[in-house]
Amino acid sequence: MVMQHTIGWDGFGKGPFRFYGGFESFMAVFPDEDRELYPEMFRLPDGCYEVALERPLGIAFEEVQPGKGVLVDYLVEDGNAARAGAIQAGDVLMAVTACKEFGPRSERKLLPALDLDFDTIMGAIGSNQARYQCRDVILQFQRPTADDAAVREFLKFFEIPFNHVFRTG
Repeated sequence: MVMQHTIGWDGFGKGPFRFYGGFESFMAVFPDEDRELYPEMFRLPDGCYEVALERPLGIAFEEVQPGKGVLVDYLVEDGNAARAGAIQAGDVLMAVTACKEFGPRSERKLLPALDLDFDTIMGAIGSNQARYQCRDVILQFQRPTADDAAVREFLKFFEIPFNHVFRTG
């Protein structure tokens, strides 16, 4: 099984998982054997979807509850999100890409966002900058009808360890 998170400075900014460019490309490095053994890991949970948007996103977010997650309040008319056509008011942001620089290296990870506060989520969105070769922000949403337990189980794979340079550096 391929590890997506290295521990320590040595692996930071290297390898196939240094830049999250979308779910399909991220999962492409895993062998067919893993796809057969763990098919649920190779698709988003029912009622969930991923979208890549250029900034400005054109989304007004509001907190789900104080300090825990955000949902779509409304889309800006003719904004990037509205033009994408997938996002709806009430959809909950389940994950978002974020970039971090450590010395001369950088990484772009997918961060589970269900339990992050508003400012951290906005900071993650804002970190997707051209200097990190980011032309977009990748967001994963769950519809209100999605199974929250299934979504949380899916997101465990993307949790960044507390001792990873992305968190500590």
